[in-house]
Amino acid sequence: MKNFLTLIFIFIFINSFSQTKSKTVYFEVYYEKDYPLAGGNIVEKKEGNLNETTTDFNGNAQLIVTNFNSEFELSYTGPHVIFKIPENTDKIKINIDRRRIEYYFEGKIIKRKKIKLIGF
Repeated sequence: MKNFLTLIFIFIFINSFSQTKSKTVYFEVYYEKDYPLAGGNIVEKKEGNLNETTTDFNGNAQLIVTNFNSEFELSYTGPHVIFKIPENTDKIKINIDRRRIEYYFEGKIIKRKKIKLIGF
């Protein structure tokens, strides 16, 4: 019985340290100023990973991110946008017409970057 309890304790202890760090990142995607992009797919570009979301009619989406080193792709009927997410990001605004992506943390812009459109 003592060995059984020890094994259970070790199993619980190991599982608690094997948890991956995840964070919800919110998106606002615009095709042009004040014109949200509805139906845009945001996908993590990693083999075997099915981490993706779709923007709603207001251009809003949310995605639970576990690997901030991965590349992410925004695709829609038009060119694709590939970007990375810095670790201290909780919101991202993408404006396709202006070719700009803005990263936010706690309501403040932490990074602003030009994006490249691929394809189309």
